[in-house]
Amino acid sequence: MAAYPQQKQLSSQYLWLSLIVALVPLLSFTALYDSYFAQLVTRITDGRLATHLAATRNEFRTHLRERQYELEALTDQLDRSELFTREGYHALSPELKSLLRLQLDDQAVYGIAFFDAQDNLLWSFPSQTLTQTRYQQMQQSPTSTFESVDLIGPGEHSWNTPPALLMRKKVTFSALTPAENAPSIALILRFNTLAGIPRNLQLGGVYKALLRTPDGHSYDTVGQPASPGDTSHHHELIPGWTLQLVQNTELIEPPSAGMRYWLITLVAGTAVSLLLLHWYLSRRLKHQVDVLIQSVEQVANGDLETPVKLLNSAEMGRLTQAIERMRTQLKQVISSTVDMERQASLGQLAAGLAHDIRNPLTTIRTTIQALARREQNAMHKDMLNMVEEEIERVNEVIANLLNFARPRPPQAELIRVCELYEGLIALVSASARHQQVTLAMSCDRALFIRADAGHMRQILMNLILNALQSLEGSGGHIRLTAVTEQKTGAILLTVTDDGPGISDTLLPRITEPFFTTRETGTGLGLAICQVLAASNDARLHIRSQVNRGTSVELRCPAPGHNEANND
Repeated sequence: MAAYPQQKQLSSQYLWLSLIVALVPLLSFTALYDSYFAQLVTRITDGRLATHLAATRNEFRTHLRERQYELEALTDQLDRSELFTREGYHALSPELKSLLRLQLDDQAVYGIAFFDAQDNLLWSFPSQTLTQTRYQQMQQSPTSTFESVDLIGPGEHSWNTPPALLMRKKVTFSALTPAENAPSIALILRFNTLAGIPRNLQLGGVYKALLRTPDGHSYDTVGQPASPGDTSHHHELIPGWTLQLVQNTELIEPPSAGMRYWLITLVAGTAVSLLLLHWYLSRRLKHQVDVLIQSVEQVANGDLETPVKLLNSAEMGRLTQAIERMRTQLKQVISSTVDMERQASLGQLAAGLAHDIRNPLTTIRTTIQALARREQNAMHKDMLNMVEEEIERVNEVIANLLNFARPRPPQAELIRVCELYEGLIALVSASARHQQVTLAMSCDRALFIRADAGHMRQILMNLILNALQSLEGSGGHIRLTAVTEQKTGAILLTVTDDGPGISDTLLPRITEPFFTTRETGTGLGLAICQVLAASNDARLHIRSQVNRGTSVELRCPAPGHNEANND
């Protein structure tokens, strides 16, 4: 527990250091920003303003010039006198109507109007696009000239009808027709499109761009009337049309104020984020340390079965992995020590039992054999034989107990696995046929293991007999296989049956000494197999599924390469 204040102190130091590292550059940048922003804005604004003014003037003229080219193309197509009458609409051919509709696809054009030589409105296309009343209002505005066309309007602003501008040009039917006697045709232009061209001159809200028309009225970039106020700049776009730049009085504070507020917000947000990060890291670290302490206390209290909960963080994860390895190794050491003590105690017990029981049993057995030879009554003789068989069974149990407690040291030799399998199958084939059990073998004849031959025969024979006992009364299949593991080169000897299998609750206990599921079993068979396998540097692994069978794998170390080849 003494480490907690230190952790809190370290995390607090990290917090203050993070705040200093994060806030000092931001505050320094804010001060520099306030010092130089005004000069920077002035230089950038003046340069951008000159560039934007030239671009806007060119765009304004280009827009009008494109409409002028369209109007000139119409005058060439519509140079028929019957079109310039009150009934001129009915004189339009389908081709000319299509031409006019195509012209109206341009978003900058409302419609087309036709006038007589006295500039009286005759008709418009589409119908009622330009009424007499609206035309009379537009005529009250001064007429300006752009190259070869006249610009009329936009007239008084009305909320009922959108503002429009007339671009009109005389139509001459022949070179002999005087211009003053020639009718004219006009494009009805959207004034909003023309007024919106200077919208790129807003410059971040420093200026407000207005378009001043020949009648002295000013319009904003959406075509609405506007009051010019104190105009900072005047720039002529075409004769009679002026671009006005008005200082935006709505900017009570300089543009740098908004950036300053954002910087203050950023600084405050950074501080709050670091505080939240500190709280989260402290809370997470405390939780991880608590989990770690709880796991260590479990190990200290003797609970070696519960795994240590692994943590996700890198440092804590490595620490918990180290503690988990310590728990596993400690469990193995204690288990090995207990096994050694139990083995030693069992050895002493087995030696005492063998001495105290075998000597009387030998005398009893000799007496029974003598009585059996002299007994004439068949029933009594059978009873004596049964007693002798039980004495043999007791001797076998004592022998197994001695074998488990004090197995003889292995005498390693090179064993051909196939020959080992063939000898075992020959011994149990009669019993297998009697139980209707099929024995099969799969083995490479060039496969060798280095182990004690007697130990290997005893282990495999015990496994085969267990498989036969599991198939008793039902028949089935037993398969002996031997393969080489590709990664390690270890030899895997496997005995597999398709018997009833072993439940998950019993499987961990079947190698314990004296544990058995059969009434006549001693519970030492698999325990002896495990002891003998360990003495030969081999391992026993059992897999089983209920109603699907059991597979016992004996994993033997690979013999030396030269040994296997030389044999």
